[in-house]
Amino acid sequence: SFLEEESARAIKEKKLILLNIETQECPYCAKMKKEIFNNPQYRKEINKKFVFVSVHQNDPSLPADLRVPVVPANAIIVPATKDIIDAYMGYIEPTKFMAILEEAYKEGMK
Repeated sequence: SFLEEESARAIKEKKLILLNIETQECPYCAKMKKEIFNNPQYRKEINKKFVFVSVHQNDPSLPADLRVPVVPANAIIVPATKDIIDAYMGYIEPTKFMAILEEAYKEGMK
């Protein structure tokens, strides 16, 4: 099922899942990828607390509750329950995005 491998890994490593939903044609997806997900400094921070997964908006394995009309979209998911702690649509600048992740991590690991 969707995110099964990633969930098992996240549980084992005591992490949450950060799901990034994007398309190739989306300029803001590319901007977030370049500025955050492909930035070694931010990626290192993300990898400490999250299992990062990126999927295409039209991926058939994407469950209905994660099918979004707008990309980029990011969801923070509790691996054991698949509950969505928080979700954001649209571009978010790097420092703000990292602060959001930090808050969500504290919330999700209570």
